[in-house]
Amino acid sequence: MGFDVETLPCSRQLLPRRGVKIFIKRLVHRILQANGFEKEKRKYVEALSKRRENIKAFSDEYIKIGADCGYTNIKGKFEVKYFVAGSDQVWHYMKRGIKTLEYFLLMFATPSQRLTIAPSFGFDEFPKKYLKTYKKGLEGFEYLSVREERGAELIKELTGKYATVLLDPTMLIDTSEWLKILKKPSQYVNDNYIFVYALGGFNGKVKEKICTLADDLGLQVIDIMDIDSDYYIHTRPDEFLYWIHNAKLVVTDSFHASVFSILFNRPFVVTERSDIKGMGSRLDTLFNKFGISGRHFDELKDGFDTAGAVRDALFTVDYSGVPEVLKAERKKAAEFYKKCFHEE
Repeated sequence: MGFDVETLPCSRQLLPRRGVKIFIKRLVHRILQANGFEKEKRKYVEALSKRRENIKAFSDEYIKIGADCGYTNIKGKFEVKYFVAGSDQVWHYMKRGIKTLEYFLLMFATPSQRLTIAPSFGFDEFPKKYLKTYKKGLEGFEYLSVREERGAELIKELTGKYATVLLDPTMLIDTSEWLKILKKPSQYVNDNYIFVYALGGFNGKVKEKICTLADDLGLQVIDIMDIDSDYYIHTRPDEFLYWIHNAKLVVTDSFHASVFSILFNRPFVVTERSDIKGMGSRLDTLFNKFGISGRHFDELKDGFDTAGAVRDALFTVDYSGVPEVLKAERKKAAEFYKKCFHEE
């Protein structure tokens, strides 16, 4: 839409200070790891550090990164026309407290500066502890958009304000733009694999069924969240897209892995997040929007170890209605943003 865009990073040094107990706890962990204890924890931290280096390399290549800012010192620091919050769960209270929440509700900016690109709460009810912060923050927006229907309902219930439900921004640009940046992973062998991406991890039953299916069909299992594999460390976001684009099947608990499965017309199966509750509304809105049904694990689990039509359903998704929905939703989003931007 003709704007010069920067993404503002928040360096860890500028995060809100934690309490003394948390500081002492972290210090004890570091001492234990330095002396050979907590080997699994240390392995995870080291792998995560290497993984972030690869993700940063992608960001440096594709994203215009602005100056460092902090949750507490951003006010008045930047002379820009608009600040934009979105997408993903930027409005989830998570664990960092009120200052972080105020930051992502853009409470440092004037109402006319605050814009949203389909942010998500990632829960079905406001936590009582942060109710006043949410109310004050949301009331400070002139126009609101969210990613799921339940988010719009929450805003209406709390503030009386209307929020437009928009597609996630990953779906607002043409799919051809994503295809331009696909990058073949260095560990790539062939197309005969099931791509697994579980942010919350899978239980034993799901893992067993995935392995059974892979063995029966002679497929490899590519799990990029397995810290014992090179996939965890080396997979960049553009390689993540490549893995999805060429997979025989995607098994995931991730919203965005589901999004790209739809954009790339790949068969996928969704499981419930095991680590965070109340996140199903994001996927329900997505599936209802595109008329996609029957992709949850509980509906397809028999297909993992049963041949015939039951198994065929695993690899069959009706994407015929997707292009028209994308066209209509992109038009809807464009109209929303024309209303938001106060251009003369």
